[in-house]
Amino acid sequence: MIPTMPRHRFLIVLIFLGFISADLVGKEPDPASVRALLLVPGGPIAELHPMSGAIVGEAIQVGARGLSEPFKPSTREFFLTMPDIKQSSGYRSVAKVALPPEGKDFILLLEPSSTTFRVHIVNGKESRFGADALLFFNATDITLGATLGNTKVIMKPREAVFAKAPPVGEKPFYQVTFYESDDGKARIFTNTRWPHRAASRCYVFLYRNASTGRLTYQAVDEEIAPETSTE
Repeated sequence: MIPTMPRHRFLIVLIFLGFISADLVGKEPDPASVRALLLVPGGPIAELHPMSGAIVGEAIQVGARGLSEPFKPSTREFFLTMPDIKQSSGYRSVAKVALPPEGKDFILLLEPSSTTFRVHIVNGKESRFGADALLFFNATDITLGATLGNTKVIMKPREAVFAKAPPVGEKPFYQVTFYESDDGKARIFTNTRWPHRAASRCYVFLYRNASTGRLTYQAVDEEIAPETSTE
């Protein structure tokens, strides 16, 4: 005969399990580490505060020439705000952020849009974005192209595109060429050489110069642990 549990003990176990389940369902995932980069030509600095509900975090200095210091918002959905005495809370929202439910390391690419920012989220642990790799972000309204050595890269508007530098050869650099479409033909707008980055990865922001109307780019390096191979 299979032993049975007394009824009162069985009820206690069910209640206990119910409390555990409810706690797990309502529990916010572990805080994620977040860094941010402004997709703005030049070197401006914005002072932003993460805000979850009524909780306002400490100021984060976010610039265009390097990633911000990491911060940990209290929830995965939060706002980036700026001080504003006209608001009842004392802060004005300039961006809404909804981090994916999985992952603990994210990069926010903040693209200006009038008085707010468009948020583009990148997984900081993206396997394609290791040493000597590049992340292209095309902030124009047209598709652009590039070649890294012999490798072709297509960059659609406002999509993060990952690419790997060509294998290291006899020289510590490789040829990089950017193209735009001109009557159905590829026209070069930048032709340059970039160094191999054994201990860093690079964010490349492409945009149209507001004064000249010409296409150009801005690149930001981020130091990371070097890889054993550049293949």
